Amino acid sequence: MAKRKSERFKVLQKLAGKYEELAAQSLGKSVSNVDAQKSRLAELKQFREEYTKQFYATGAAGISGAAIQSYQNFIAQLDVAIEQQKQTLFAAETDQSQKKEVWQDKHRTTRIYDKTIEQFTAKETKEKDRREQKEQDDRTHTVK
Repeated sequence: MAKRKSERFKVLQKLAGKYEELAAQSLGKSVSNVDAQKSRLAELKQFREEYTKQFYATGAAGISGAAIQSYQNFIAQLDVAIEQQKQTLFAAETDQSQKKEVWQDKHRTTRIYDKTIEQFTAKETKEKDRREQKEQDDRTHTVK
């Protein structure tokens, strides 16, 4: 006997579920990466702020021109690092957005298979009940 449609679609549903799971794992890694990049950016900004405060505190006490130049160069390097980190964060957020779209697409596909299988199963059950009722009616008529 041939497999019922609902049984055939369960294979596709299982495969779609696997793809959805893989997409969810990829999205999870991407979310973690965004969190790490945000944290790194916050650390850089905090470090710059602390270093700038130290510069002003030291400058108020009087420092040499070479020391001022050194502080300014280091702060400029921190500014460059902060800008690079902003770009890295933007790239990570873009990646996360793309992976979210992929996961949503896989999730929709899985839900479509779920609903299709529900419909096929309901139809098959209805047809089976109708056949059984017809057989019962035929047996009842045959006995009389």
